[in-house]
Amino acid sequence: MADRLEGQKKPYRALIIVLCILTILIAILCYGYYQVFYAEKIILTQNSPNKINQIEIRVRGQNAFFSNAPIRIHYGKVGHIRPYIEERIINDGKNLHAENFDFNWVTEDKVSITLKGEEQEDKTLEITFPD
Repeated sequence: MADRLEGQKKPYRALIIVLCILTILIAILCYGYYQVFYAEKIILTQNSPNKINQIEIRVRGQNAFFSNAPIRIHYGKVGHIRPYIEERIINDGKNLHAENFDFNWVTEDKVSITLKGEEQEDKTLEITFPD
């Protein structure tokens, strides 16, 4: 009788082990997918000359398969950065750094940002901060 119960427990134990291993593998794959395509990393933060307005440039995801990860330019009052503009910089699949961006504060509420990449012409964006 005891042998019969022991024989019935083995398949369930193996099934539980397989399910635990599959759960761990799925969690690792989901984390990797999130890091490659969705995780945002702050590249650069820039304050206006009067320290009231702020721009934060973030890259979303990573460069995968020689594609270029999109950047998001968040802007607003210091501590209340909400809206963003999404752009791409064609940089030959290389990571983006602070050197890829130039800031020129026209006024306290208006900034000109130049986006520089290896395989593109410099692109200039004008951002006017809302009141």
